[in-house]
Amino acid sequence: MTLPPKLQSMTPYTPVTGNYPVRLDANESFMTPPYWLRREIADALSRVPLHRYPDPLALGVREKASSLYGIQSEQVIAGNGSDELIGLIMAALVPRGGRVLLTDPDFSMYQFYAELYELDCRAVGKIGRRPDIDAVLREAEQWHPDLVIFSNPCNPTGLGAPRGEVIRLLKGVTCPVVVDEAYMDFWDQSVMEDLPNFENLVILKTCSKACGLAGLRLGFAMAGPEIMDALFKTKSPYNVNALTQAAGEVVLSHPRYLRNCAEKIKDVTQALFDKLQAIAGRVGGALTVLSTETNFVLLQTPDAAGIFEGLRTRGILVRQLDGDLLRVTAGSGAEQTALFGALEEILPL
Repeated sequence: MTLPPKLQSMTPYTPVTGNYPVRLDANESFMTPPYWLRREIADALSRVPLHRYPDPLALGVREKASSLYGIQSEQVIAGNGSDELIGLIMAALVPRGGRVLLTDPDFSMYQFYAELYELDCRAVGKIGRRPDIDAVLREAEQWHPDLVIFSNPCNPTGLGAPRGEVIRLLKGVTCPVVVDEAYMDFWDQSVMEDLPNFENLVILKTCSKACGLAGLRLGFAMAGPEIMDALFKTKSPYNVNALTQAAGEVVLSHPRYLRNCAEKIKDVTQALFDKLQAIAGRVGGALTVLSTETNFVLLQTPDAAGIFEGLRTRGILVRQLDGDLLRVTAGSGAEQTALFGALEEILPL
């Protein structure tokens, strides 16, 4: 048996497993749904007919999402996390052997799905950890990509392109532009209100960050009629299970609760940033704390591997990135206290 050659060069996305009391590596929310919300979710789940296939259109949860984001339900498609939607977009909107333009660094699943569908990828660098829109436009003019995709704000850099810059990109290219707003709940530069004005705009949203529903695997793509028709035409029939749809409908029905969650996470991220800066100030040049517009903070240190391992052996998991960077997600009070204590043990204070 001979497997496709493309598999030889692909690097799988392998989330860390294991029993770590403090998980600050995956950019999840530290907030669990309160008791009253868990009761509503439980009631909704108890009414799900498990012997039936789920609604193939996920109409109920799409209506809740469209209300939350101020658009029409016809402009929304639901997915098994935004990851599935990234793959669907690549498969539906890019021709065989087509071209995908990325920014670097960015969410690794963009390149993963492009390689899976045997698409040609190019990436342009960033300026000050923000997408370099001028560079994207120059590359698009010369290379003529079939799709542009980037996260905004960016994972892993923590910063994004302001709304005006994204609009300039949308006006400067004719191909679809996917703006992954997974972390936009923590920033104020969304292009959601611009969706009716650009037929080439696709916006991704996730319930895994501010909504605190990473375990449900629920995401959305928003776009105009032509792109939405292509995505519905090519998605699998029952891609979002009935339990996820039911629970998602409940949580998305509480916009005030979700806004409060986002504000709480922003406050805790700022507290994390401030405390880490205080620790960095006591260790000289051994640690630099980088600004953020997300729910995580980047640490720059020449001993990234050593600090990562020191935290790991103490039961605290953060994300080690390429080079000299560590990514630390905002956590609960107990998680952050444990992190600060461990850092003070590890670093030469």
